[in-house]
Amino acid sequence: MNAFLAELRRRNVFRVAAAYLVAGWLVLQIVTAIEGPLNLPGWTDTLVIVLLGLAFPIALILAWAFEVTPEGVKLTAAVAEDDSIASKTGRRIDYVIAGGIAVLIALILWQQSTRPPAGVETLPPDIVAAGIGSNTIAVLPFADLSTDGDQTYFADGISEEILNVLAQIDALDVTSRTSAFVFRSDSNLSIPDIAAALNVRHVLEGSIRTAGSTMRITAQLIDAETDQHLWSETFDRQFDAENIFAVQDEIAAAITEALAEQLGIDLAAPTADRATTDVNAYDAYLRGRELFLNRNYTNLPLAISAFERAVELDPEFAQAWALLGAAYGVSPGWSFSDRDYQTLARQAARRALDIQPANATAYVALAQAESLTVPPNWPVMMDYFDRAIELDPSNPTARLWRGQQLRDLGFFDRALEDLDRCVAAEPLYGVCLYNRATVLLLVGDVDMALEALVPTMATGHVESYPDFLGVLARRDDPLLLAFMIRETADTIPQDVRWIVPELQRALSDEVYDREQALEQFIRRLADSGFDPDSDAYISTTYFLAFRAYDRISNIGSLGWYWLPGYPGLSGSDAARNMIRQRGIVDYWYSHGFPPHCRPVGDDDFDCDWPGAD
Repeated sequence: MNAFLAELRRRNVFRVAAAYLVAGWLVLQIVTAIEGPLNLPGWTDTLVIVLLGLAFPIALILAWAFEVTPEGVKLTAAVAEDDSIASKTGRRIDYVIAGGIAVLIALILWQQSTRPPAGVETLPPDIVAAGIGSNTIAVLPFADLSTDGDQTYFADGISEEILNVLAQIDALDVTSRTSAFVFRSDSNLSIPDIAAALNVRHVLEGSIRTAGSTMRITAQLIDAETDQHLWSETFDRQFDAENIFAVQDEIAAAITEALAEQLGIDLAAPTADRATTDVNAYDAYLRGRELFLNRNYTNLPLAISAFERAVELDPEFAQAWALLGAAYGVSPGWSFSDRDYQTLARQAARRALDIQPANATAYVALAQAESLTVPPNWPVMMDYFDRAIELDPSNPTARLWRGQQLRDLGFFDRALEDLDRCVAAEPLYGVCLYNRATVLLLVGDVDMALEALVPTMATGHVESYPDFLGVLARRDDPLLLAFMIRETADTIPQDVRWIVPELQRALSDEVYDREQALEQFIRRLADSGFDPDSDAYISTTYFLAFRAYDRISNIGSLGWYWLPGYPGLSGSDAARNMIRQRGIVDYWYSHGFPPHCRPVGDDDFDCDWPGAD
């Protein structure tokens, strides 16, 4: 064995193997780099790997059997040992290996330096601005440097209030809260990197430290192009509402002055809205807002309690009333039914409007309350949304919620306009992104819909995946289909996970067998006693069960009746009945039909259903 290994070394077989692996890796990098620009098929890199693998043993056999000599390539057996120059050839191969490894290391370092930061979503290509203007600015969330580290909500609130003040200046282009707040102080990214990701020239960052009745706020404005500070200052104040708003005004004024000098234009900074004079009410409001923006089954009740505390301390706090109304309005959608949330939402929103008649958030809350009526009061609801958007055209929540209702009503083009505006205002707002993707699916642009869905995949937004499964099952994309099913499965309870492999088997059958497979799957659900009204059922299988379950037709707020790609859905009795039950036909007759639907007789309708075969 030792003699055999020695002969392998003498014939440079090991060196050839090492050189081949390095060269093969470089070839793969080149193929990967040119695959996209040259529009090569997706299987190109797989083919290259297979060919390299097949050629590897051939290279080793050639290295064993042949030797390079001054007279050319000869069989190794025909070269006398005294005439062999294998050692010199081996040293040349060593140089090749060393050079290849150097290139390999350089490529790895380059890839690491150019890779986007983990957790940062890529903006949709049709939304990203073409260039970076000198009047652009992002306000990052201020760092909480308090001893207990429990003032993040307060630091975020201060940051957002400064952002809102700057956003009132028409000459400035201010990045939205959702996008800017992705980059917290612990992101370990440089200011130029953050500015490049947000497409801005200037960045405001800062910190807040509270201790007893005092607070210290430090802020600094940075020109990301030069990475130089344009302005910085520290404010030591007593912790009360008057000083909080005064500091916000001072920071906004200082930033405006610094930017005006750099841009060579006149800028006047408005003052912060004196929403309340009670520091404890303001503190409760900021806590509630943070919980509401990050709402889930735990945070939503806590947000309501915080808002209720805020309006108890200051009954004239209009924005607290408005957000309290919005929080009440979304509670039934989170399966809370312990209170009359619709009435509470209406009362809170109207109280906000009594105090501040031009409060856009209050109108959004009223619209959400009307959506809870069965069937929804469509004309009143849409009127409230229209008023909110008239007051605040860039309000992302108003655009999102109105877009969702327009989708349910079948006005896909108008829904897409609202969702485009939502994404323009909040480029990293996952809910806007995946709702926009679903509407693109409904208008028939499947490729663009999947492209629009990509930015949400890195952040765990699986809510819209079920909408796409039917379409993907009919396309040659098994990996994406399997990924979506697996990710959706992770959101449902363990005791019903068995439906996932059943669903995968049903969707992976041949097209001519799929309908029968789905019917068998649905019968399995029925035999198991699975509750079709449960959240787990809706999130995973509502799109499959229309013919098997009549009870599913009672769930109409998801717009499932328009979804393409599912056998027996488009134009089915269940879909048509749901449209009637939700009062949509009556709305069409009084306000006009969507382009793909039309009246039939005095009270019936017909539609060209999305994705219908």
